[in-house]
Amino acid sequence: MSEQDLGLKVASRRLLWRMGYTTRLDVQLRGVWGPDRSGRTTDRARRGAQPESFTDLDVLGLGFTGGSRLHSAIVDCKTTPGGSTSRMFWVRGVADFFAADDAYMVRDSVVTDAARQLTTKLGITALTSEDLGKLEALHPRDLPLDVSPLARLFDQDSAAKVLAAFTGLDGRLKPLLDYREFGYWLYDEYRNPVQLVEHLRGCASQLDARNPRHLALVLDLTWLYLVTLTHAIHAIRAAHVADPDRGLQEYLFGGTVGLREKQQLAQLLEGLRSNGAVPSEVSVDLLPSYYTKLRELVIRIMRRPDRVLSALRLLELMTAVTALGDRVEPGDIGKIYDDVAAKQAADVVGFLVTTAGLNPGFRDRARSLLLGEPLPAPPT
Repeated sequence: MSEQDLGLKVASRRLLWRMGYTTRLDVQLRGVWGPDRSGRTTDRARRGAQPESFTDLDVLGLGFTGGSRLHSAIVDCKTTPGGSTSRMFWVRGVADFFAADDAYMVRDSVVTDAARQLTTKLGITALTSEDLGKLEALHPRDLPLDVSPLARLFDQDSAAKVLAAFTGLDGRLKPLLDYREFGYWLYDEYRNPVQLVEHLRGCASQLDARNPRHLALVLDLTWLYLVTLTHAIHAIRAAHVADPDRGLQEYLFGGTVGLREKQQLAQLLEGLRSNGAVPSEVSVDLLPSYYTKLRELVIRIMRRPDRVLSALRLLELMTAVTALGDRVEPGDIGKIYDDVAAKQAADVVGFLVTTAGLNPGFRDRARSLLLGEPLPAPPT
């Protein structure tokens, strides 16, 4: 990633904020080395070679529609002047892979005439850095984008430091970091409500609430989890708006058929346990132990869908500021701050802290950042 590319990325992030999105830089997809056709692990896997990279997104933007559906936009940023025509087809393929609603290709100074002719056919907006400014002017919003702390999201040096904040952490956090950076985007969406909790639980003992980078990591995972819950709510509203309990269970198992199969398996295991074929201490519960808390959280968010985007934006800002080792008070954020949205974000943090077994200090510090609550006095 060149510094020039990063400049285009933060400029594109700024445009997406003007257009009403929350954003994420450098979303990557990669594969994993596994057994070959004979079932044997490949030499590359045994040597610890890096998994093959599928593709990456320079900037991902997520908006929110009235039907509790996330609206997505991707932006491809390159400073190199050549290849813009062929790159248009690559962007189209990536947009289809991510099921993105909108796609943008941004170049520093030149977009060829041939590439511009493809924009309508491929459904891609082609822009230069100068075009970014002009398009931004078409989306006036009363947002303090040029005033700290919000301006730090659109500052190139600050963005570089935030991206680097999650590197060089304790090696024991690697499974969680790999999931955050790669696995989350590869899993089917309905698996992430459980997978994120379990990955976080697996590294709970290595996370220190007093470490700003660890706190930023938890806030960033909260952003991802709220996105995950939004996908779940959209599915529930579509199929079981009057019965969110049933809708959530079906969502967690990939639909009606998946839920029925799991119920049958649970009944079979319960019968085996009753007959002594399975030890009595083995759990045969269909749902995770924290399902009741998850259902309550989903219903609370479902009742206030108009605050989800504000909650995501608050988490995006708080993650960046915390990763930079700074702190911002709710009163200093300006017009993007919303009490209900802040409470929504804090509720998701609290859920993750409880279900993943994190140190309660994460919840206390997150509530202090989001709600302005004082930190508990340290024990004497």
